[in-house]
Amino acid sequence: MGFGTIAVGILLFAVLVIVFLYGQFVWTFTQWDGAGIRLTPFKSLAYLIIFGTFVGGTCVGLWCFSGAAWRNRKATRSSTAHRTR
Repeated sequence: MGFGTIAVGILLFAVLVIVFLYGQFVWTFTQWDGAGIRLTPFKSLAYLIIFGTFVGGTCVGLWCFSGAAWRNRKATRSSTAHRTR
């Protein structure tokens, strides 16, 4: 669950960066503030994206911590052979 929370945090940080860049460049040069845009139709999509990010991050965390990410890796031998007596 920690990975899911981290994934949602990264998503919200990315949205914050996008809003910052919009405010610095688009709004500064065009004076278009987007006051006429209604976001209500996109509310369910926003919830779906946040929930999907949380579930995806949780699944990646479980995959990493369960060892499944490294289960099928073959052991590599070093090029120098160790001598035993």
